[in-house]
Amino acid sequence: MLKFNPIQDKHPKGAVSSSQDILFEVWVHQDFYFKQISLVLLNDFTHEKTSYALEPTTILREQSRKYIVTIPPLETGLYFYDFEITFDDSIGYLKKHEFNAVFTMEEQSYASWQLTVYDADFQTPDWMKGSIMYQIFPDRFKKSPQYTATVAANEAIRVRHDDWNDIPYSSITHENYRAQDFFMGNLKGIQEGLPYFQQLRIDSIYLNPVVESPENHRYSTSDYFNVDPYLGTIQDFKDLCKEFKEKDIRITLDGVFSHTGADSIYFNRYGHYDSVGAFQSQDSPYYPWFTFNEFPNVYQSWWGFTNLPTVIKENKEYQEFMFHPQNGVIPYWQRLGISGWRIDVADEFPDCFIDQLRKSAKQEDPDCFLLGEVWEDATTKFSYNTRRRYFLGKQFDSVMNYPWRDAIIQYVKHKDARKFSLALLELLENYPKPALDVLMNLLSSHDTERILTVLAFENPEEFPVEKRPDYKLTASEYQLAKDRFYIASFIQFTLPGVPCIYYGDEIGMYGFRDPYNRQTFNLKEKDDEILEFYQELTNFRHKYQKDFKAECDIIKVTNGCIAYKRGDLLCIINLDNSAHFIENFSGDILYQKGEFYPTPYGVVVGPNSFGAIQLA
Repeated sequence: MLKFNPIQDKHPKGAVSSSQDILFEVWVHQDFYFKQISLVLLNDFTHEKTSYALEPTTILREQSRKYIVTIPPLETGLYFYDFEITFDDSIGYLKKHEFNAVFTMEEQSYASWQLTVYDADFQTPDWMKGSIMYQIFPDRFKKSPQYTATVAANEAIRVRHDDWNDIPYSSITHENYRAQDFFMGNLKGIQEGLPYFQQLRIDSIYLNPVVESPENHRYSTSDYFNVDPYLGTIQDFKDLCKEFKEKDIRITLDGVFSHTGADSIYFNRYGHYDSVGAFQSQDSPYYPWFTFNEFPNVYQSWWGFTNLPTVIKENKEYQEFMFHPQNGVIPYWQRLGISGWRIDVADEFPDCFIDQLRKSAKQEDPDCFLLGEVWEDATTKFSYNTRRRYFLGKQFDSVMNYPWRDAIIQYVKHKDARKFSLALLELLENYPKPALDVLMNLLSSHDTERILTVLAFENPEEFPVEKRPDYKLTASEYQLAKDRFYIASFIQFTLPGVPCIYYGDEIGMYGFRDPYNRQTFNLKEKDDEILEFYQELTNFRHKYQKDFKAECDIIKVTNGCIAYKRGDLLCIINLDNSAHFIENFSGDILYQKGEFYPTPYGVVVGPNSFGAIQLA
């Protein structure tokens, strides 16, 4: 009787800018009696409600009349809306159910639609759009003999592996494990990988932290102004950034600003540094950065890890330390040559810090890329007792796209195309186009199991912990994972945003969570089929880069099959055991795995096939 779907009936579709009018259209059957239909809009930040009456038009379709309302540009913010239907003696509601409208007499029975309004001036770096990213855990990529590591301030607690193929230490293999075993991968080794990255068509590299730190992950910062001596020197880092940028490969660096290391200049719990740290004296210049419950031994730390004392982000001296235009941490590293930041645990910062971060980074370089570690929908994230405004135009450019990662994994495992399409539509509708263009689309990261391990098991977290260190996938497990992996990677490379390859995924590395997802990279043990597949995929994306900057329109969803349009490309994934016909779309096959049969009226896609056609 009443029909509304924001994908078809809201213009413009998706998130809108603060300078755009918004048109809503509702189709009402001619036999449906009512007095008035109104759009009710709730401002999530101010909690104010505004009502807009819809007016009838002369447009009829299938015995339904179109009702419309155009609302003027809204202030930047997050809004929720639905429709109220007024009758003679009661009120009904048009609510959201899987994006479509459902009529109900109970106001709380279904959800409301979301409307994201972002700043009209919101722009994201053009160099990131349509690109390919590669993530490196620096200790584990390559150890070049061109650099000899110097002695670290905390050398006594570090352990150096002699064998590059050792299994990383863990709490299973070593008591009191603190991630202090190092394989001695270095910056020169990454720099020597340049021809390999060029072969893979890589446009940017996201480096996990490189700052001085006593742990191999380097999220426990010892000195914000120094490269870890096991990795190289400041000059080595400058050289790497310079050479890569000359070859059109940009560096995004992990920024760890929520906490420092206990073993650091700033806290100095163990006295390894020539400074008066907060742990040593309440007169320390760094003491106001931290929160002590009982000085000095009881203090607030990240998730209770005492090696990671939490910083008070609102502290003015700390913010000055980070953002000072002449000698702050942010401009310092950008002047060394980085083109972007990945902000660790982004949801643990107050808005005032992220606002200043963007201001500082963009003042130094307007094209600086700002990527936040956010695991949920970035427009509805709630932390610091407030709804976050990451994507409203004054904070992040992008986030790590874990929602789509999870959706891709579930789709290739369970073949539910409808559920997958809903997950896609959620972000396509909620995220601003400038952010969608540069989303970091990942399948693995240093914080997750490697994708092949995820795809080999129904639930890898249930795998016995004691068997994880040296577990080898069986031939059948590996083949299952590999077949699923090809499909997942194709989807990752063809959705809006930027696909990110976690080092080693492209050569068939697998492993459970930390530290087994952080093993050493070794091309001698590569899976040639997977690497060849990636080479084809990266070449395909690079060749049709313009199309992968375009919008994404879902064309068909049925059983295990989904088709979506990117520019002049139609990407099709059919995980069903039956063939499917995608009508009214024809063209040349550009990329395929499995069976594709073009006809003048459309394309037939065989069972368990995926690929792309260039539309005629």
